[in-house]
Amino acid sequence: MAYLTAAELPTFYPKAAALDDGDVTTYLGRANAFAYGEIKGDIPAGLDQTNLKTAIAMAFEIFAKGETAQANVVTGNITDAAPAGKLAQKSEDPFKLVKAMLIPYAQAVLAVNSSKSDRGIAFL
Repeated sequence: MAYLTAAELPTFYPKAAALDDGDVTTYLGRANAFAYGEIKGDIPAGLDQTNLKTAIAMAFEIFAKGETAQANVVTGNITDAAPAGKLAQKSEDPFKLVKAMLIPYAQAVLAVNSSKSDRGIAFL
């Protein structure tokens, strides 16, 4: 299941319109798979998915940058990165914010898929 489709992607990440269709398919598939892995299921019906689609667009951007490019902090353009060496510092997990944005959706899926006994004990 795709949470964010290729037709919706330019709404949440306009720079995707400049990419080849093959690249969009590849990176969007990875971003949707990443989100599905974090959420662990299908989103309950009626839940607002705007923030979910924004998070997936952010994951798409991270996957599209890859390991050979970086975002210019001033313009936001994706540019070639300097070659990695011994002095290169390791950065934080680039998906940290995306994971945080997916937590409410994972909790909603967990709430729908768990059941409670008469005594209030939740079974997962």
